[in-house]
Amino acid sequence: MTLLLVTESHGEIESGFYGPFTQFTRVGEYTFSTRHLCELIEYLADNSKIYQSQIFGFNLDQFWQKEQEYEGELFKMILEAEQSYLPELQRFHVGSRLEEQQGQISPEDEINLYTNGKKVPVRVANDERSIFIGDYLVSAPHFERMVIYLVNGGFMGWVDGHKPKFAEQTLEAVRKSKRELYKEIKIQSNHLN
Repeated sequence: MTLLLVTESHGEIESGFYGPFTQFTRVGEYTFSTRHLCELIEYLADNSKIYQSQIFGFNLDQFWQKEQEYEGELFKMILEAEQSYLPELQRFHVGSRLEEQQGQISPEDEINLYTNGKKVPVRVANDERSIFIGDYLVSAPHFERMVIYLVNGGFMGWVDGHKPKFAEQTLEAVRKSKRELYKEIKIQSNHLN
């Protein structure tokens, strides 16, 4: 499900995942690899003196194209599993394939991101009360809400509760961070499963 992210610059924008499609994350008109966005969050958490960075992003059309491709692949997996004569393997087969894919993009998408994507600047405000993600200015509390959403796999959660390694690493970095931008997350760390 979509996360409605409140920004200081553009009001409420759609962001996050679309259902179980977790390979890419939207932030308004930008589309990022979920793993790359988590790695950026981790990088900023680990480096409290760094205020500027960047991330490769696609435009929103790329998000919807990949989401449709994912849906088609998901339906194909379900049909293949249902054709199995061993019912006990049906759920395991689909679940394990979905778990392998969550939050990850294909090598082809990775190459496409670096050749056809664009660099989106990211800048933490000097007072650490907000962050710019491209054109969007997001206050620290709303950015923290997005971070919690990402590391928990969205509103639906990661497949069978198995967080990808990058989500675990991001969560750990945020918990240990000395950065003021993540202050509320550290205070309310019980929200981070």
